[in-house]
Amino acid sequence: MALFCPATGLEVFTLPEWINQKVSDTLIVNFWIVGGSIVYSLPEGRADLEGVRNGSKLKEKVATFLSEDSGQYIQIQDYALLKGFSIAARRYFIGKAINDKNLLSMVFCNLSPSQSISVKIGNRFNTTGRQIHVAKHYGDAVKLAIGISGREDLNTDISLKELCRSFSNPNRSLTPVEIISKDAWQIQTPEYSNKAVVIDQCILHSTSEGQIQSEHLPLIEQMRSMCQSALSEDSSIKYIVFDSSSLKVASTSVRLKYMQALKRWHQRFPLRMYIVYGANTFVGTAFRLARPLMPFNVKIAKDLVDAFHLIRHDRYGNLSKKHAIQESEKPAVVNHEDIEQLMAILGSINWEQEGIDDSFDMGEDHPLYVLYQSVRIIKDELDDLFKERKRLEEQLHQSRKMESIGTLAGGVAHDFNNLLHVITGNAELALEDISQSNPAYDPLVEINSASSRAASIVKQLLKFSRKIDQALKPIDAIAVIKNALKFLRSAIPTTIEIRMQLPDTDVTVLADSTQINQLLMNLCNNAAQEMEQTGGILEIIVEKVHLGNEAIDSYSDLTEGDYLKIAVRDTGPGIDTEIIDRIFDPYFTTREVGKGSGMGLSIVHGIVKSHNGAITVDSQPGQGATFTMLFPVVTEEPVMKAKELDEITLGNEMILFVDDDESIVRMTQKLLERLGYRVETRPNPIEALELFQSKSHEFDLVITDMTMPQMSGVILSEKLKGIRADIPVIICTGYSSLIDEEKAKGLGIDGFVMKPIIKKVIAKTIREVIGNAKKI
Repeated sequence: MALFCPATGLEVFTLPEWINQKVSDTLIVNFWIVGGSIVYSLPEGRADLEGVRNGSKLKEKVATFLSEDSGQYIQIQDYALLKGFSIAARRYFIGKAINDKNLLSMVFCNLSPSQSISVKIGNRFNTTGRQIHVAKHYGDAVKLAIGISGREDLNTDISLKELCRSFSNPNRSLTPVEIISKDAWQIQTPEYSNKAVVIDQCILHSTSEGQIQSEHLPLIEQMRSMCQSALSEDSSIKYIVFDSSSLKVASTSVRLKYMQALKRWHQRFPLRMYIVYGANTFVGTAFRLARPLMPFNVKIAKDLVDAFHLIRHDRYGNLSKKHAIQESEKPAVVNHEDIEQLMAILGSINWEQEGIDDSFDMGEDHPLYVLYQSVRIIKDELDDLFKERKRLEEQLHQSRKMESIGTLAGGVAHDFNNLLHVITGNAELALEDISQSNPAYDPLVEINSASSRAASIVKQLLKFSRKIDQALKPIDAIAVIKNALKFLRSAIPTTIEIRMQLPDTDVTVLADSTQINQLLMNLCNNAAQEMEQTGGILEIIVEKVHLGNEAIDSYSDLTEGDYLKIAVRDTGPGIDTEIIDRIFDPYFTTREVGKGSGMGLSIVHGIVKSHNGAITVDSQPGQGATFTMLFPVVTEEPVMKAKELDEITLGNEMILFVDDDESIVRMTQKLLERLGYRVETRPNPIEALELFQSKSHEFDLVITDMTMPQMSGVILSEKLKGIRADIPVIICTGYSSLIDEEKAKGLGIDGFVMKPIIKKVIAKTIREVIGNAKKI
């Protein structure tokens, strides 16, 4: 906190024991030091001998604080509040002044006529050589004192001087301007800067340059909070004065967010007035339009002086008529020609047809000028809103396309997985029945392998469409990426140079390592195919980055924090600007028939989104393409992948198997029997329920399909457990939007298996479920 002279901008120094000190029954004294060499004295009341003696002692203490080595000073004696002198007091005061060797000169101000005559007469008999001057009021007195001192170094910062002079109130005596300014309050970015000071514990003056953007708004709110924290407990910011003379026009959304932030601030620390000065036509009109919507006064001032007059008038009333706000002499008269001119201007805004005269203009003195500017700014606002609406509509359209693909994938998955279940199961059974020397053995192995790959594709489609939730676990992403890239060289032509840049430290993310592998291979293979004719460079850059508020505006689904950034860059032909917005669409491809399904990038997009990440593409025709992915970093320890046991466990329990597909029933019964189990089957849930009612205690386990006519697998499970609570049930489904592993557990289902069933998987699941039931 610092005090400044309102007339000169010089720093003012005082101590609490120098202010409002009662030195006698009739006299109170006040002392300030101005500019390090001027002692300002403001006595109040009637000067008696005791008061002058005690006041002189206090002044001597004040003089010892002067910064000059010589200790010489100039004294300003302000008599604005002095009602008179006793003769003894006057003689004592003059005597002390004559004997004070450090007193260089005395300047009196605000004298009554009798006091002025007395000083002038005394000056005629002055034999000390010290100069005695008379000034009209404090402003003249301090400028005269500076001139007498001859000190150039008393000049202060021009902007501070202008601020103090503009704040100067109509009072004739010194009222120091209290200004708080801290480096931490200043905002400095390449696009925008702001300098803030707090005046008199209630006024925030802010000077901005550049263009305010969304990422600057939190900085502005933080600055206001720091300013408020610097004030005393009984004070708060009541007025905000905003210098917008060097401010560029901000976007619609930023202006809206700025005003919303002001309203939130007002709820915490109620404002009386927000004043803008130095505003261009656009900014001024924008604030005029916002004025009726704000819970505090919004004013447009001509300049800084006008802004402080508005505040002073609000705080103290109209203290000086000469500084009162000038109103228009009389209301402007609007005639028919004015209306026609406004309509012509509005027409020029609306019509963009060649030949329409758009040379209309309207000056600031026109009575409809503010209305005209308001219409223009509303048009600009609407243009911005329509652009934003179009962007959101495109996002919604893309989202609906993805949702439709997801619905299709979910519908196909059930039937397709049932078919794969029959193919895979029968292939496994056939492989067990023949020797490896049999001519059919290798084809059966290929059928089984192809079926497994087909099942993986269906599973990936469901993940892509977010129809199923994969278990994301903490993994060491760098290790997974290194393993994926090991096979890259052998799969890519030698005409393509591969460059990799990986961090030395581990980075943990929540992910499915198989999908991260698939994601990288898809992107790298795509890039290689683009460069297979000409050769080029394939670059993979992996690094840990931090996204702040400024960066996350580009990613609507992300929050502030640490991310793993994976960039795949190629030097191929690039992506045409006409199709770049479609590359993530399912089945979109630019390749010839048979050279690509169009699912590669859409699956990459689905993987990234299912991992709560973001993907962007940057490309120009002829300059290659860069795909950048961001995955949230976590602090958890990576989970080691458990080794799967190849050993197939057998059993001899009694199992009831229920499925409405006869092919599945026949194949699954054979599979279960080869695992050692006794099996009874039923083609629908009604028959299964009747069988279970008749001999419930003969069964050790029930395996049922989920989607069946008349009754779902979940309802059948509830009815079975109603008959016998301890019967374990496994749901086996190709796909259902109503059930997954987590939901099954919540519904009391003991096990959950996705079709197609793999022999060792179902064998392991059966033993676990039966084992858990026996423990109970």
